[in-house]
Parts: sequence; structure tokens; C-alpha cells
Amino acid sequence: MTRFCGHCGSPLDDDAKVCGQCGTPVDGTDIDSIEKLRNKSKVKKRVKILIGIVLIIAIAISAIRIIKSFTGPQGTIHKVMKAYKKYDLDELIELSSDMYYYGSYDKYVDDYFSQAIGESLDRFDESIGHNYKISYEITDTYKVSERKKDEMLKNIEYSFPDFDVETIQQIIVSEVKIKASRGSKSLSDTLKITLSKEGDSWKVLYIE
Repeated sequence: MTRFCGHCGSPLDDDAKVCGQCGTPVDGTDIDSIEKLRNKSKVKKRVKILIGIVLIIAIAISAIRIIKSFTGPQGTIHKVMKAYKKYDLDELIELSSDMYYYGSYDKYVDDYFSQAIGESLDRFDESIGHNYKISYEITDTYKVSERKKDEMLKNIEYSFPDFDVETIQQIIVSEVKIKASRGSKSLSDTLKITLSKEGDSWKVLYIE
């Protein structure tokens, strides 16, 4: 025989202790037990909500880290290293500071980057041969002090007198550990990549 809630008239399941519609205890049900069930249900809901919030925060943090790795100074470093692996001078020139447009001769920037990364790649060639795999890790990134920045800007102004050093808002340095591997042979090297913030972009000042 179908039972109905004495409060709202909704049909009740045979084993129902409370009305599924309005929550009113069914006649003969221990109200204390009902209250315990309600409290337990509330606790479970709160735990689920808390877990959901933690997961959302974790996903957001991961997303921010991924975005940072492809944008800003880190994004520029990854682009530099991609060009380094391929010995892509055109890409490095594209990423370079605007100061290089004011070089003393047309091929100045080509020669600079050719030497900057060529020496490192030559060491790998000489030690472990060709067709090696390159992996890298950014081990440190730091902003140079104002004193150091002023010193660097004076040197840039001296070397590139037609370049407006005021366009450089900030200078940071990233140290990158590189490992070349081929079979059982491997060799490590370290590059120090100096970046400048010019307008909305991070550009390469020096590779050492």
C-alpha cells in the first residue's frame, strides 16, 4: 500500500524515513536518527565541495604554469632553445633586441648569434659526434639589480649610440643547463641568456 507524507502529501517509498519532497520525518521515525543522517549528509556535501575547490585551484595553478612556460620571459627562453637546437639564426634574429638593428654592419647580428651558439654546438660535435639529442633545463632566472642594469645600459649606449636605451624597461638573466646525448656519450654545457623587456615583448640581449 502506497504511503503518503502527512505534511505535503507526496508519495513515500516503502522504506523511507523522511519525505523525499519536503524532508518531514515519517510517523514512528526517530527524529534524532533523522537529524544524524541529515548532519552526515551535510558533512559529505561539504567534503565534496571542498575537494572540488581544491581540484579547481590545482588545475588553475597548473594552467598558469603552462601559460607562463609559453609566454613572458620563459616563453622567450623556450623559443631561443628551440632555435638553438636547430641552429636557426633567422629565428634568433627575430627574437633579438632592437638594439641589433643599429649594429656597425649589416651582418652584425648574424655573426653575433652564429658565434654565441656555434661555439657550444661545436663542442658537442667534437666530443660526441653528430646526430645527438639535446635536452635542457632552466636552472635559474633572476632580475638584475638596478646598478647592474645601469651599467649594462651604459655599455649598450656606447656600443649602439643610435639605439634608445630607454626602451629597455627590465633586464633578466636565465641560466640554462644543456645536455647533448648520443648513445652512451653525453656532454653538458651551460648558457646564460640575458633578456630585455622592450615594450610588451621579451627579447634576447646576449647569449653567453
